[in-house]
Amino acid sequence: MGLLGASRIMEGPMRILVGAVLTAAAVIMMPSGAGAETSDAQRLCLANGTSVDQKLVACSSIIMNAPPGEPKALASVYISRGNAYLGKNDYGLALRDFDEATRIDPNNRSSYNGRGLVFLHQKQFDQAIAEFDQAIKLNPGDPIPWTNRGNAYREKGRFDRALQDYDTAITINPKWINAYFGRALTFQEKARYDFDAFLNEGSLEDRAIAEYTKVLQIAPNNAASYSNRGQLYLRERKYNLAIADFTQAVQLDPSNPLFIKNRAYTYRTIRQFDLAVADYRKALTLKVDVAMRKEIERALNELGTAA
Repeated sequence: MGLLGASRIMEGPMRILVGAVLTAAAVIMMPSGAGAETSDAQRLCLANGTSVDQKLVACSSIIMNAPPGEPKALASVYISRGNAYLGKNDYGLALRDFDEATRIDPNNRSSYNGRGLVFLHQKQFDQAIAEFDQAIKLNPGDPIPWTNRGNAYREKGRFDRALQDYDTAITINPKWINAYFGRALTFQEKARYDFDAFLNEGSLEDRAIAEYTKVLQIAPNNAASYSNRGQLYLRERKYNLAIADFTQAVQLDPSNPLFIKNRAYTYRTIRQFDLAVADYRKALTLKVDVAMRKEIERALNELGTAA
């Protein structure tokens, strides 16, 4: 089973990061189905720590050469390979494997959860919700499909409905950071789109900050929560707090140029231009996409210096 972390960045004069990649949430977990006696291929296929490419090779080898005779065991192999394809954004092959797992073992909740993740990636929200519904029916005590369904409702714009699912996930597991993160994203997005936000300016942002703080109390190394909370502080013009959070995110993940660029923008906003230039140049030394590179180069030109 697994959980999808949203990946969306809103741009503007006061950029709000509504979903840096949450790596903890992107990990897809599932019952291995492996017994005490397993081959090397089975261990590589079913272990959570196996790389995506190793998992694809190992699971495919099992399916082609020595498929387990027990339906549940074979379904687990297909689910594991489906998760690997999902990790490579190969949604067609992932769905094919999850479909096969469902055919072999119709009561395996992981396959429905996997199918839901495919549809969620493809923005087919109603289909995703239907799959997560089935996963929840098969095991209502698991917070993962509740959180995934909350993500689908949030992506669909049904913010209050999403919060209900996140709340249920937290009731099941009060330390389930993915649900707190989902609640935070929901409050941020609701602040942008919900008319009530105009009547209660700032309150939804403060609630989002509180949710990110809860994540960090449980998982203090969660860089995405620092970055997202920093964006909220930036919007509220609490610049020192924003810089502190961006700095913490950079320390936790120094290879992420977005965190450095956000700090540079904050320095520029408070007219600490030398620090802004240093950060923009530092971001350019990392792997950045074309759009971000153009944005940074434009910012440097506006600051009167070359990249």
